[in-house]
Amino acid sequence: MRKLQKLPYRISYKNRNREHGQALIEFALMILILFVMLVGVSIIAQGFNLQMVLYGAAYEGARIWAKNPVKGGAEYCTPPACDPNSGTASNFDKYVVPAVRKYMTDNGFDGRPEAGKLFFFAKAPAQANNALQAISRDPLQVKVTLLYSIELPFSALPDAPFDLNYKEIQVIASCTMKRGG
Repeated sequence: MRKLQKLPYRISYKNRNREHGQALIEFALMILILFVMLVGVSIIAQGFNLQMVLYGAAYEGARIWAKNPVKGGAEYCTPPACDPNSGTASNFDKYVVPAVRKYMTDNGFDGRPEAGKLFFFAKAPAQANNALQAISRDPLQVKVTLLYSIELPFSALPDAPFDLNYKEIQVIASCTMKRGG
């Protein structure tokens, strides 16, 4: 039978030289994973922030619109909630829309009309106008629905391994209030 060799009390330095950069490589791999996690958390946090700002803008618009009189005609109009001499512009377009756009811009999102990111009730203008007409007939409550379009950052990649039909996301917020409040 063979005799078992005694294990040395000290590790030989030959084997140790082969493991010289192991800690650096492990650190590099872990820092990549942590970076991807950090980016993911920041994107989710931005989404939550947008949702809260959008709801705040819908609340602000509904609050202003709810201050209008129930019938909304020129004989019931009390400035500054509405202007009987507004001409062709509706009171919604004259008071609610600018307040909502200002709220969005003040909170770091693009609320300008020329940016084309913020929509009221629907993205298509005809559908939005129909929804506005239907909602404004309700004598008891007002409802403001906002849509904010976000273009996805990976929609411009030429060799994307996924379907490029998803080029934007629409975040929606709505607020309903009792009229006259």
